[in-house]
Amino acid sequence: MHFVIRGTDLVASVAMVEKAISTAGQSPILEGLHLLVDDNGLAISANNLQMAILTRTSCNVLQKGEHVVSGKLFAELVRKLPNGDVTVEWNGSQVLVRSGMMEFSLNTIEGEEFPEYPVCEEKVVSLTDYELLRLIRNSAFATSNDDHQPIFSGVLMEIEDKKINFVATDSNRLSFVVAETGTAFVNEGSYIIPKANLVELGRCLPVNETMIDVFSGNNQLAFRFDDTIFTTRLIDGRFPNYASVLFTEQKTKLTMKRTQLIQALERAAIVGRIDNAPVLLKVQEGVLEIGTTSRLGKSQEQYNVQHDGPAEQAAYSPKFMLDMLKTMDADEVEFRFEGSRQALMKAADNDSHLYILMPIRI
Repeated sequence: MHFVIRGTDLVASVAMVEKAISTAGQSPILEGLHLLVDDNGLAISANNLQMAILTRTSCNVLQKGEHVVSGKLFAELVRKLPNGDVTVEWNGSQVLVRSGMMEFSLNTIEGEEFPEYPVCEEKVVSLTDYELLRLIRNSAFATSNDDHQPIFSGVLMEIEDKKINFVATDSNRLSFVVAETGTAFVNEGSYIIPKANLVELGRCLPVNETMIDVFSGNNQLAFRFDDTIFTTRLIDGRFPNYASVLFTEQKTKLTMKRTQLIQALERAAIVGRIDNAPVLLKVQEGVLEIGTTSRLGKSQEQYNVQHDGPAEQAAYSPKFMLDMLKTMDADEVEFRFEGSRQALMKAADNDSHLYILMPIRI
């Protein structure tokens, strides 16, 4: 193996794939970066068996070959290289890296085969990176951090009648997001993606209107864009039937400025933080009262709102409400609630993102 590459290209490629380097001490080979030089240039990949990333970049190929080096060490070193071209060469038992007057050598990882890159061949979805990132941001926050219930720690990518939905729940709240653009190539499909992998995918997206093609196979999904393939394992199991809680009618509805509600909830959360106190919402004759009580004290605010239905009151987690409100970009938010039943929050002007929230007993 022997090639010459621009330093900026090498750094960018390593930064893309290092997210999939294992840090769990599973085995040395999974902590490595796989460098492959062939007629198409340089391919760098990492695979921790839950997530795999492969990216290609052009280089001046002097000799084809492949080797595995310590991933974290290689990544740290290439970021410290001076500007200019970088030469990488296999020399006996080590990989030599030279740039300017600097040279270092790395021992390769031997004795184990690097995992073959997963193959996913059935195309299921195609959408822009902007739309995929919106779907991720508007759903992933509602997952659970409880590893004992894996289904709740993932986001459902659902294809239903060729419509694309992302759904997440921790059993106390549920976020349902409909893709506004994109094409489904299958009529039906259900894929539960681990939240951690989905968040890392979001960080990899170029966010420049690049098309993302999504393929499935072997209980995995592969997201292909530019010269990169991001592959994630899926969570086994059946996602909860959410339709029964999502499409219900609450008798009381209020509409107000989103920023106004965010600021009121943030102030209430400051007072209630010591006890994780819920925030109490009361609405009557067009006046909304937002308050909380804790060992630190008491807060209470009133706002004129658009109000339909009977007077009502219920308590909710301010954090759960803020999680949703801060992912929205609408000017006004609509909140529907009815005593001990689940509440519905959404943008006042569209239904592409629905958020179900359970009240807290007080």
